Amino acid sequence: MRFVLPKGRLLQGSLEVLRRAGIELRVPAERRLIERVGNYEVLLARPFDVPVYVEYGIDVGITGSDVVEERGSDVLIPLELPFGKCRLSLAMPEGTKAEPEEMDGYRIATKYPRITRRFFENLDVEIEVLKLSGSIELAPRIGIADAIVDIVETGTTLRANGLVEVAKIMDVSALLLVNRIAQKTKFEEINELVFAIKEVIKDGF
Repeated sequence: MRFVLPKGRLLQGSLEVLRRAGIELRVPAERRLIERVGNYEVLLARPFDVPVYVEYGIDVGITGSDVVEERGSDVLIPLELPFGKCRLSLAMPEGTKAEPEEMDGYRIATKYPRITRRFFENLDVEIEVLKLSGSIELAPRIGIADAIVDIVETGTTLRANGLVEVAKIMDVSALLLVNRIAQKTKFEEINELVFAIKEVIKDGF
């Protein structure tokens, strides 16, 4: 079975939940992106790329629900996992706070253009999306955006950059992803894995 795991904050939780489910994986050594452990192969990828790898052939992956929602990849999602909890929120500079319904014509900086557009379309508000890949909080500070949509865990980074949350767009957690073909061709293996992880969650991960 082939796994693709996310680099960064979700990696340790991913390895631990799989370990407790009886699948001992080893992270690839520095500069290597693939590691084989017995019958398993592990790939490390950017969280945003995990759903794409799973959709196009990797058996199982783990990444955040924000990424899955943004990508819109055609994958099975048998389980929400009990880690990686945070939220995707709309935020803007203190002192310029406005309700989302009042943001017609605003420029919003984000790594999540699809989710952002849909959020405002549902409010019948027309905005401009500025897609950035990192340090989203800088955009309002230097005057190139009116607000941001980004992941918030504790709110510390927002406060450090003079930003306040205006609205929560969605709750976020890690998800288990399964390739649609693998679900059929490796039915027993996949189902055993899903059941084992369910038991781990039930026992209080």
